Amino acid sequence: MRLALSATALTALLAGSVTVYGQAPPARGRSSAPTAQGRKAPAKAAPAEKIGPNRYRLGAVTADLGSREVSVAGTVNADLTTLEFIANTEGGAKAYESAITAATDAATFNAALLLIGLDPSHARVPVRHFDAAPPKGDAVEIWVEFQIGPAKKRVRAEELLFDERTKLPLANGSWVYTGSTFSAGRLMADTDGVLIGFVHSPAPLIETTGKGAVSAYGSVVFNKRLGLPPHSPVTLIVKAVGPAAAK
Repeated sequence: MRLALSATALTALLAGSVTVYGQAPPARGRSSAPTAQGRKAPAKAAPAEKIGPNRYRLGAVTADLGSREVSVAGTVNADLTTLEFIANTEGGAKAYESAITAATDAATFNAALLLIGLDPSHARVPVRHFDAAPPKGDAVEIWVEFQIGPAKKRVRAEELLFDERTKLPLANGSWVYTGSTFSAGRLMADTDGVLIGFVHSPAPLIETTGKGAVSAYGSVVFNKRLGLPPHSPVTLIVKAVGPAAAK
């Protein structure tokens, strides 16, 4: 299933003619123009361009099918208060609740995740905000790289999150690909402009399975101990850690 899904996604992206989503697509007959209710049909993912053996570029996103990694540049958000998300899309409405903004849209980032073999058929998507039941899906690791002076650092995404109750970064958790879900014919990750969350929300493409971050809601802020001021450049990396697809 994973291998077929990746091949289908790749063919579509190289053609640059279809939208690639992780869940069932919206109903047929929708155009790219706003509907009578003012809603727009989902945006298409950026076409894939081959840039090396097993490596593809989709807009600002790079997908390495060999290492099964997706990477994209981003920046630390400003004026952060309570956090609910690791990363939002470019221009995403939830930037004030997200640690970083990634230089991509949800459809393109999702297409890259499909290319490295993540399979939405394995997912259990949260059905509400703060869903008590943990999400399920293909396992991933999330890393953030950045420069501090002459030193290049690489930290787990959890280290971006600081729990003011414990005065410590959140403990390392487990992340899974859920693929988001559809509402009113649009992918919620696209509508809400979020890519990675940690409060068991249906919108992000990736969520945490742990309950610790959910119970810590209201106390989680950006970890200033990392020494990253607002607008600092970072690179967001998602790595698939499950078994590779059979050949």
